[in-house]
Amino acid sequence: MVPNLTGYWKMISNDNFEEYLKALDVNIAIRKIATLLKPDKDIVHEGDHIIIKTLSTFKNYNMDFYVGQEFEEDLSGVDDRKCMTTITWEGDRLVCVQKGEIEGRGWTHWVEGDELHLVRKHQSLP
Repeated sequence: MVPNLTGYWKMISNDNFEEYLKALDVNIAIRKIATLLKPDKDIVHEGDHIIIKTLSTFKNYNMDFYVGQEFEEDLSGVDDRKCMTTITWEGDRLVCVQKGEIEGRGWTHWVEGDELHLVRKHQSLP
């Protein structure tokens, strides 16, 4: 059974984020700003429909999708690319695979206790 991710989640830590942004070739000015932010996540999860709002003082980002259905994701303000994104459940983890100009990227979300975890991935990172 998959968990319901609905809730308002505050960031506690943001490990290796600058290395991830470097791997995506994000310019240094945006990297420096991004690493200072502590964005919150506001998630509405109803069945296979999920809306994830990433909220910060610099820029907000909304992701509205259905689990298992590929969609075009506009990453303007992140790394100014578009990609085809598919998000699926692997056990109790929500796994995102992004295909486009930069291959081997994505993320995984899961809940432990009262904390929402996020690991970003890129093929060049361990």
